[in-house]
Amino acid sequence: MTDTPIPSSRRISPGCLVFLVGIVWLLVLGGWMIWSMYAQLREIRTFTDTTAKPVAFATPDATAIKALDARINAFGAAVGRKEKAELRLTVEDLNNLLATADAAKGMKENARIEGIGETIHVQISVMMNGVPFSGEHLFLNGFADLIPETDKDKGVELKTRSVAIPGKTVTDGFIKHYKENNHLDTLLLDELRNSKDTAILDVLKKLTTIRLEPGTAVLEFAP
Repeated sequence: MTDTPIPSSRRISPGCLVFLVGIVWLLVLGGWMIWSMYAQLREIRTFTDTTAKPVAFATPDATAIKALDARINAFGAAVGRKEKAELRLTVEDLNNLLATADAAKGMKENARIEGIGETIHVQISVMMNGVPFSGEHLFLNGFADLIPETDKDKGVELKTRSVAIPGKTVTDGFIKHYKENNHLDTLLLDELRNSKDTAILDVLKKLTTIRLEPGTAVLEFAP
């Protein structure tokens, strides 16, 4: 009589168990991230457009540009000499800078100063990516309110306070994200911060205060 061997029970080793748990966790996490991304895109599509609405940028003449450059250079020279100085920039001045300054004119069709009061009120038309690798682009065509603040490393930082799109409701979650990541500050000022010509940035880093008056942004230096 031949005995039939009894199959031995197979046990999953602790290493395999950890590996399997890790795989399941990655799948769950990946699924959640994809679901979250598409949920955010569905939300963003409710208040964005599929085409840009370029702003009407300024077209100053040579005389206006020369006069503005002279004021800015005089302010920078006074700061360099460590003398008390003040530079007053009107809505027109700022729009002229957006349209003509090398470090800003890449945004001349994307941002226009509409007014200055408690904040700088800006008309914007900025692009955001849609579904990755799909070529989809979404455009935030509306208005934003910004507050300029001095920063020892950045010189000036533009803090987003609100975003609004006429006829549409911008969700609180998006506004919170946009404020936390300060996208408009990056778009408007990073080109200046990364410029090889560091003279203007060096002056901005030395500013004592920036304050807003009706129609004017005032940059001050006090030694």
